[in-house]
Amino acid sequence: MSINIQARGFPLTRALESAVRTNFVDMLDAYQNVSLLDVRLEDINSSHHGGIDKRCQVVLKLDSEPSLVMRSTQNDMYLAIKHCASRLKHTLRRNAGKQQNYQLDKADLPLT
Repeated sequence: MSINIQARGFPLTRALESAVRTNFVDMLDAYQNVSLLDVRLEDINSSHHGGIDKRCQVVLKLDSEPSLVMRSTQNDMYLAIKHCASRLKHTLRRNAGKQQNYQLDKADLPLT
């Protein structure tokens, strides 16, 4: 899996990079079909202070499946990262469940 982490409007600190790796990479190790994790961290109103303006956007490219895109905007970048990771985990689990149900339904079809 290739990992790309970018910060826009501020420098990427080791702490933010560690937060991304902790929240995303460890979770994605269980999935074999991940080819790229692209994470963009952005301070939307970098010249203005305060407000809900810290965005985490993730593009997850999967082998033989459409890419998944998640975004979260919060007042704190660490919260945005955590929320985005949580949404991605939920989506991956839901999609895996759908795939498993599809396989089970396919197996129940009578042979003709």
